[in-house]
Amino acid sequence: MLRSRLEGGLWGVLVGDAFGLTFQFTSRLAMELNYPKPKEIPMLDGLWSDDSSLTLATAHALREGYSIERIAENFLRWYYDGEFTPRGYTFDQGNTTSRAIERIANGVPPLEAGGRGEWDNGNGSLMRIPPAAYYAYFKLNSLEERLKLIHEVSMITHAHPRALIGCGIYSLIVWNILDGMDKLKAYHKAIETAEKFYLRESFAKELAHYERVLSGRIHKVERSEIRGSGYVVHTLEASFWAFLRNESFVNAIKEVISLGEDADTTGAVTGGLAGTYYGIGAIPQEWLEKIEAKEYAGEIINTFIDSLLGRQK
Repeated sequence: MLRSRLEGGLWGVLVGDAFGLTFQFTSRLAMELNYPKPKEIPMLDGLWSDDSSLTLATAHALREGYSIERIAENFLRWYYDGEFTPRGYTFDQGNTTSRAIERIANGVPPLEAGGRGEWDNGNGSLMRIPPAAYYAYFKLNSLEERLKLIHEVSMITHAHPRALIGCGIYSLIVWNILDGMDKLKAYHKAIETAEKFYLRESFAKELAHYERVLSGRIHKVERSEIRGSGYVVHTLEASFWAFLRNESFVNAIKEVISLGEDADTTGAVTGGLAGTYYGIGAIPQEWLEKIEAKEYAGEIINTFIDSLLGRQK
């Protein structure tokens, strides 16, 4: 079951990304006019973007153990050489991510490269955090160690405390799911843990931005109040909202894509969460078959999972 969850989460990122990329930057109004019911939205294409590329780059680096320098090097290979991409070239990268990687290329250490400003709170680290969450779950024991790793992986590109909290809350619910909890229990325990952990001085003032997630009722929020934008808080809210109010991988993805805006990333983040919960068998085969460079992605995913589960080829 664990392997199914890990495969589901990583393929869920790619599928959610590819599903949403077609509808990226589409307004909610246009989505509602074209698809009055979210369940009517089709997966039209299998091209995946920077969300999946950076997820695969992170997983590839973690196969040999944790090294922030190796992850950063993979990001450079993606950005400048087109590695970890479906077509051999980089596209759709965000400004905060681009600036951070260019700093690394100019000699700035990875943990000092990420944006720290108010406007650096996009979803560019949240979208690629599942491999780091999986690695921390299997390789580290204490909450402090696990969240330190999550924060460091985010800091390569996004170092503002608000972005770190978003990655942390997401990872907490993933760890609870891997422990076998049902979705609501996993959610409630995650926010309980997050509220205690992030009360420390460097994070406390940022908790107010996650008030709706931490309320324990994000899935009860009216659809009209949920945004699909590229802001990390909106993305975390949208992914939790869609995941918790739907009873399948398929419906969760379609629900979040129906919000429009940054649909590839909300799709990827929701796909990672729902895929971890429901497992690989919940992702429709016809969706998986659409994925471009499927064998290439699969090799990275399988080798990474093997490294976590202690299996040799």
